[in-house]
Amino acid sequence: MKKPQLVGLAVALAIVVAGKQYFRSASADDLRWLLAPTARCVSVLTRSHFTHTVGLGYVDRDVNFVIAPVCAGLNFMLAAVLALSLGWFAGMQSWRATAERLIAIVGLAYAATIIVNTLRISLSIETHAGGELHRIEGVIVYLGGLCALYGSARRLDDRAIRDARWLAVPIAAYLLITLVLPLAHGAAGRADFAAHAMWVLGGCLVVALGLAGLSRLANNRTSSRVEKGQP
Repeated sequence: MKKPQLVGLAVALAIVVAGKQYFRSASADDLRWLLAPTARCVSVLTRSHFTHTVGLGYVDRDVNFVIAPVCAGLNFMLAAVLALSLGWFAGMQSWRATAERLIAIVGLAYAATIIVNTLRISLSIETHAGGELHRIEGVIVYLGGLCALYGSARRLDDRAIRDARWLAVPIAAYLLITLVLPLAHGAAGRADFAAHAMWVLGGCLVVALGLAGLSRLANNRTSSRVEKGQP
């Protein structure tokens, strides 16, 4: 490993740690850089009308939904930064390449957060999901989006996806953000953390099995075409 690679990974980890610390005390107004574009996109997609409410977030009383700080998607963004940094780690061979990739990683993570979070909130509004269903929907959409983002990044970097082992990186990044770091800050003492961990792990299992099955099916089709001499 070269120094630019180690520095690039260290910067990504610093962003994750600082982001988690920031999120712990961030208010709705502090997170407007995430909440505002998400609310606008959700309003367009679902034909709702979310308006800003100071100290609360974005509210649409007609659909009985609040896009609050907990809905900002910052955890997804931090997981995306970590996963993309690991996915593009091999390409950080020089200081310039490392800087360019880190800038691209932050930009991609931010854009992906708005897109995936918009889809998650819109799905919740359309299905009227609440309680545990809302939570499991969130885990599946977030983790599915993270895996799609990581897989696309590998493709852009000309790194083939031949089996399901690539799923380990986005899943590990997601678990680090949603379970490991909260545990390090004493989340185990919360009454609802065990249930949260159960739903997160269950959602990870569903996504992993689903994507592993699709990956295997795609590889089998590719192998069959090669054997038949098809392009």
